[in-house]
Order: sequence, then C-alpha cells, then structure tokens
Amino acid sequence: MLPYPFNYFSSLIGFRKTFANRRMLSWFQLIFTSVFLISLSLIPVAIQTASLTSYALDTFVDKAFDTLDEDVTIDFDHHAQMKDHILTTENPEGIHRNAAGTVIIGHHEELKLGKELTLYFDKENLKITKEGKELANIRYQAIDQKALKSKEALTKAISKDWFQQNRLVISLFLVLSAGFLFSINFAFLALGASFLLYLTKKSQLFSFKTFKECYHFILNCLGLPTIIGLICGLFGQSLPTIITVQNILFVLYLVIIFYKTHFRDEDFRN
Repeated sequence: MLPYPFNYFSSLIGFRKTFANRRMLSWFQLIFTSVFLISLSLIPVAIQTASLTSYALDTFVDKAFDTLDEDVTIDFDHHAQMKDHILTTENPEGIHRNAAGTVIIGHHEELKLGKELTLYFDKENLKITKEGKELANIRYQAIDQKALKSKEALTKAISKDWFQQNRLVISLFLVLSAGFLFSINFAFLALGASFLLYLTKKSQLFSFKTFKECYHFILNCLGLPTIIGLICGLFGQSLPTIITVQNILFVLYLVIIFYKTHFRDEDFRN
C-alpha cells in the first residue's frame, strides 16, 4: 500500500477505486487533506491578486466617488494644478457639498471635518473621513494633472494610489475573503454530502457504515474537481467560475460513481 499522500492521489484515478479506497486515511490525514484541497483552490486567487496594479476604492469605502460630481470635476479642471505630487488651486473656497458628502480641494487652515463622508484633497495627500474617523490617507503618485481632467481618470488614479500604498493589507484581505468563501463551499459540499450518505448506514442497499468513510469518500470525489478548478483559475477564470466548475464536476463525479458501483462493495458493474 502506498504511503500518504500518494495513496490519496491514487484514489482519484478510477471511479471504482475512488469508492473502494474510502477507509485508508486516519482522521488527521482527512483533516489535513481537507485543508490541502482548500489551499489548492486559493492558488489562482493568490496569483491573480499578486498581479493586480489597482483595486476600486469604493469597494471598501461605500459611495466614495459619488461625491465627485460635475462641479468638483470643473473645479479641478479649471483651477487645480498637480506638479511634483503637490496640489495647488486658484480657487480659495474649493468646498463642494452634495447629497453623498463633501469634497474639499486645496489646503485649508484650521479646517474642521464634519461627520459626513469627506474627500479632502490637501497639498500632498488625499484624506477620506467619515464621522470623524480617517478611512484613508493617500499620497499623490498616480494622481497627476491628466487625472484631474475627468471623474473617470481621477477615480482610477485614486484607486491605484490607494491600492499601491496598502497593497499588502488589501491583498491579504482579498485572499482571506476568497479562503472564507472556498471554506464555506467546501464545508457545505463535504459535510453536507457526507451526512446524507451517513443517513444510509442502516440501509441494505449501500455499503456506508461510518461517517468517517462517508467523509473519506467525499474527499476522494472532490480531488479531481478541485484540481480542474485550479487549472481553470490558472487560466484566469474568476472565483465564482472556479467554485461553479468544482461543484458541477463534483456532482457529476458522484453520479458516475453511483452508476458504476451503486455504492455497494459487492456490486461493482462492468
């Protein structure tokens, strides 16, 4: 008999073998395999996150860019100048308010920020505050003179600077969020399907006797779908697509094994 983990991978090849080899691993090995399969699914997400150069700020700060209305865009275009990452403005007021919040352009002495969402474009950085709390402090890098010409260019530049200056935290958050989604999906599939199979233990129609062998069998069935989902992710597919592919193939795998074995040790069909 092959040692772990080779005995697990050998169980992935051949539908009958996937069913028959459901009693080989210990609980520790089963738990380790579960973590391994979830981690395998995260590889494409980690690679895609590492290749990002920007990420939308309004994903984290709700409606942050709704404050940038037409009046703000005109003020930037006609009065503001960005040179050597320093913002100056010819408009001494430079304060714009709308239903979404407040935009302040240029440095203001003794400025008191209110409770509403505020984008304060100071000389060297953009401060985003709400209810007296600072949500972001972004130094001007990608935000240049061209970015001040339109709302679309400005929002892209703000998001890029924010992402580059907080890359580690944002990337970690994205990977952990993906890991949470994969874990929920994995738990739903593995534990849910195992429990349903375990309910058949008293039936004479099937050969499942313990929850452990049910869970082992489900892990065997999840192996190839997870690997195929990984390959799809490496080719640039999104997280929802990876999960969808994994789930569909898992169900298909179960159906084929049932057709081949009827979930009975002594009733394998040719």
